[in-house]
Amino acid sequence: MRGRSVNSFFETSKKTSKRRRLGLFLRTLRVLFNLALILAVTSVIALVGAYWLVVGEYGERLDRRYPELVQDSYVYDANGDKIGDFSVQESRETVGFDGFGRYLPRAVVAVEDRRFYDHFGVDPEGVARAAWTDLRARDVHEGGSTITEQLMKNLFVPEDERFDISFRRRFVQSALAFSYERHHTKQEILTAYLNTVYFGNGAYGAEMAAQRYFNKSARDLTLSEAAALAGFLDAPSTYFSTGETAGSERATASRDTVLRLMEEQGMISASQMREAQSVPLEYAPAPSPADPVFEPFLEQVRREVEGRLGPEALGRGGLRIYTTLKPDLQRAAVEESGDVLSEPDDPSAAVVSVEPQSGAIRALAGQAEGFNLPLDARRQPGSAFKPVVLAAALKENISPASVYVSRELTFSFLDEHYVINNYDFVERGEISVAEAMAESDNTVFVQLAADVGLERVVRTARALGITSPVEPYPSTAIGGLGTGVSPLEMASAYATFAGGGIHRAPYAVERVERVSYGEGEGLYDHRITGRRVMTGNQAAVANEVLRGVVEDGTASMFHDLDEEIGLASAGKTGTTNDFVDAWYVGYTPRLCTSVWVGYPEGRRSMVGVHGLEEPNGETLPMDVWSAYMDRATEGDPDLGFPAGDWSDFRVHYGGYYETVF
Repeated sequence: MRGRSVNSFFETSKKTSKRRRLGLFLRTLRVLFNLALILAVTSVIALVGAYWLVVGEYGERLDRRYPELVQDSYVYDANGDKIGDFSVQESRETVGFDGFGRYLPRAVVAVEDRRFYDHFGVDPEGVARAAWTDLRARDVHEGGSTITEQLMKNLFVPEDERFDISFRRRFVQSALAFSYERHHTKQEILTAYLNTVYFGNGAYGAEMAAQRYFNKSARDLTLSEAAALAGFLDAPSTYFSTGETAGSERATASRDTVLRLMEEQGMISASQMREAQSVPLEYAPAPSPADPVFEPFLEQVRREVEGRLGPEALGRGGLRIYTTLKPDLQRAAVEESGDVLSEPDDPSAAVVSVEPQSGAIRALAGQAEGFNLPLDARRQPGSAFKPVVLAAALKENISPASVYVSRELTFSFLDEHYVINNYDFVERGEISVAEAMAESDNTVFVQLAADVGLERVVRTARALGITSPVEPYPSTAIGGLGTGVSPLEMASAYATFAGGGIHRAPYAVERVERVSYGEGEGLYDHRITGRRVMTGNQAAVANEVLRGVVEDGTASMFHDLDEEIGLASAGKTGTTNDFVDAWYVGYTPRLCTSVWVGYPEGRRSMVGVHGLEEPNGETLPMDVWSAYMDRATEGDPDLGFPAGDWSDFRVHYGGYYETVF
């Protein structure tokens, strides 16, 4: 009995020990389970929190229908033909989904993300595959990125971090992709991606890539071309070299792979695949460099756009800028200047044409070593400034029939002594203002400016369109300005005479639109406005006086402009001391053109150019003006100028004695 009791005791002890161990195991298991559950919940909370932190950082940028992408802007002439562009760092032109054509979206999905239409921004199958690869390698190697994730990387990951494939960056990218998918359709996502991604050869977005590689819009790509572009996405720089026109073996093999994937995924038939694979890849040649003919005008366009829309407008881009330029006139200005000044050491020329009735700039030419002559060359106008003094006199009711004595002038002004003579010290005696204009008499116009008042001359210059500083000094009357004037300003001022006394500010930009993802938005439309600065009769009389310069004055010394261009015109020559600058500014009723000739580098005399001892306004500038205007006005009717009534003005007799300022 005792033995059995001992055995029973031990058996009972064993059972108790087993129960205790089992209980301990179960308690441990519960603890571990609870810890795992807490860890899982904590991880989920942490992930959710991290998700919202990531998503919250980008806020409304994730909600926009399409991302804001910088784009190139294009400039068009008056005929609607493209003459230039303003490129941005990421050269791009965005288009809507319809702009990609039939094949390109399918080709990109086939090669980049075959489950694109089935996932929610993050592809679990792709993530699992990438995770398994990473676990085996004990490192992060495989991205498993969807198109949406790649889009997030391109939009929101700094460029220097895009090749960092850490877990953190993958989480951020996936979180953004998941959020983005909640707010966008698949078509919107694919549209954004195809406009964002880099295709190599300096082309961002599918539209620019199609133009660079195949010289056509993306909507017009063939199946073979679309597959080739899709194949470039994995390593754009390895498939194509600038200047290639035939597809490399690598590019062809990549295209064929894309076509095979499209066929496997039911996007195209086997016969379509074989037919597209049989087509040799032919690339468009590299685009020609920008035509330098338009460069000076494009600079004026750039300044106007920035002035109207702000300096950030071109940085954002996507602008379609329609301008006033007549390309035939622009080319004529460049060609005729080049024909007249054809020798290596010849001076340069600037030519500007403005339409008096609107202010539209029809031609703006002249470039020297990157220096924009018609806009930035501030040079002394010489006698070409005298019509400004005439306008001031007419506004003060002084008749061009007024008589002055042409003689050497000696006078004091602001405690300084001045002596003014005519060219070659000619003294003409009694002479009318109109005759003095035709003969370009300096002494008469200094006296006339004194009688009118130098401040009035300055105000008239500004009213006529001269924006450079003009100071009230006696030398101003004969073009001795402190800063000088640009050829554009001179064309603007004379256009006021041709425009019947109404000054219309010169402009180059007619209309600006912004195009983004195939949709346009009007940003600016030029409205033709004007300010009357002379009466119609005052302008008519000024035209008659400047007509006299062409018929019997300095402009008739070497040219018969009426015969040469076949139309009546008016204008004035101008030359500065030592023949440094030479001008001719002239106009018909429908077109005003200023021509400046000189050396861009500064006060360098033109004596000896083409064997000329006196290269003045009557020679080189008029040679250019005549040849150019003959082409520019071809087909224009000979309207003539309206007659002026001189009886409206009083005849003044002045300047017989010492002139006092």
